[in-house]
Amino acid sequence: MNLISVIIPAYNVEEYLARCLDSVCGQSYEDLEIIVVDDGSVDKTPEICDEYAKRDSRIRVVHKKNAGVASARNDALDMIKGGLVAFADADDHYEPEMIETLYRALMEKDADMAVCGYYEEYPDRIDVHGNGSGTIVYDRTEAYEDYFRMGGRIGSGCWNKLIRVEAIGSERFKNYRMGEDVEFLCRIIDRCNKIVCVDYAGYHYIHREGSATRLQFCSTNLDVLYASDEMLDFIRNKHPELIKQIYAFHASWYSAQIQVMHWSGNTSGYKKEKEFIRYNVKKNYDGYKNNPYISKSDKVFLRSYMLACYRIVRRVYDILVCF
Repeated sequence: MNLISVIIPAYNVEEYLARCLDSVCGQSYEDLEIIVVDDGSVDKTPEICDEYAKRDSRIRVVHKKNAGVASARNDALDMIKGGLVAFADADDHYEPEMIETLYRALMEKDADMAVCGYYEEYPDRIDVHGNGSGTIVYDRTEAYEDYFRMGGRIGSGCWNKLIRVEAIGSERFKNYRMGEDVEFLCRIIDRCNKIVCVDYAGYHYIHREGSATRLQFCSTNLDVLYASDEMLDFIRNKHPELIKQIYAFHASWYSAQIQVMHWSGNTSGYKKEKEFIRYNVKKNYDGYKNNPYISKSDKVFLRSYMLACYRIVRRVYDILVCF
């Protein structure tokens, strides 16, 4: 078997970390190196990390000053010994055969990346993604087309994937507080000749109170837009044949943040952020307006925001939808 490195950044996750580590240590595929990066936690996370390292010799723990998830993952990437790498968020967990399922698919299809489906767990429900849809193999262009489509099989997180280290090379996560996975994977897909998506849900993605993805606008949300701006430039330069698809992705992310801003109701102090969004929507609108990959509602929202009449348009839209 090939050694697989599993990277787990951990910050103040004392309630969840044991479950995550149990799920990784209990994988049916046992040839693992598990690197846990304690990113300056101030709860019992460091002690839990060290206790598990004493129990399982496959676990290596790094304690560092808090620098964010991107920095934690990068530190681990610089340490790995395996030829394949997987990721987990410390408040999530794996199904027992996730790594083995991804490994078998990757080897059988001679792919550079294997992707599985996942359970998205909310307090009141569980949604399943990528299960029951069949196994599919993408070439690079097909992978990008899927990646830039909302609800595609590949998905935006690095946590439900197994990737050859050669496909990562010297690429590293950029220091965004949100959206770092998405921009990183955009560059990694460019280095993959083949990506396989398996018909299996192996990851549990937990929505919890206080997580970075909660529905509340703040200046951190702009990192998602910075990341999408970088992706737009990357694809424009390297894959101009996919320019309409990346513009659709870019538009959906800007539209989503405009809607988060609208619904969160806490934007009075974010004048610079709103000006940034309006400037970039106007700058890129020619790539949006006749683009068949962009929904009509996103086009309406972006146009109205650019013209400073979003609230009125949104109110009318909501009335019509409810009616």
